[in-house]
Amino acid sequence: MKISASEQVQQCLISHPPKTKHKVRIALRRLTDGKGDLKALKPPLEGFIRLRIGGLRIIYRQKSRVTIQLEYANSRDQVYEVFQQVVRAMKERA
Repeated sequence: MKISASEQVQQCLISHPPKTKHKVRIALRRLTDGKGDLKALKPPLEGFIRLRIGGLRIIYRQKSRVTIQLEYANSRDQVYEVFQQVVRAMKERA
């Protein structure tokens, strides 16, 4: 399984302390096995899945059977509202 991360996800994860980064690495390894605290999102974010790691949320989508794209990461209190704005902007550009 291949996991790719958007620039925003990379920058978000860089800003976290080592302990959080370690938890993220463990969670991503489990994700490749289809395990973890996962939840399919409802409209308007349908098609995306949430991975919960403590107070951090990573929004991703399964691009193919072997590819996962990490789209957005943020704290629990901001992730959904801000990501909805990101999705709207992506749709307007398309």
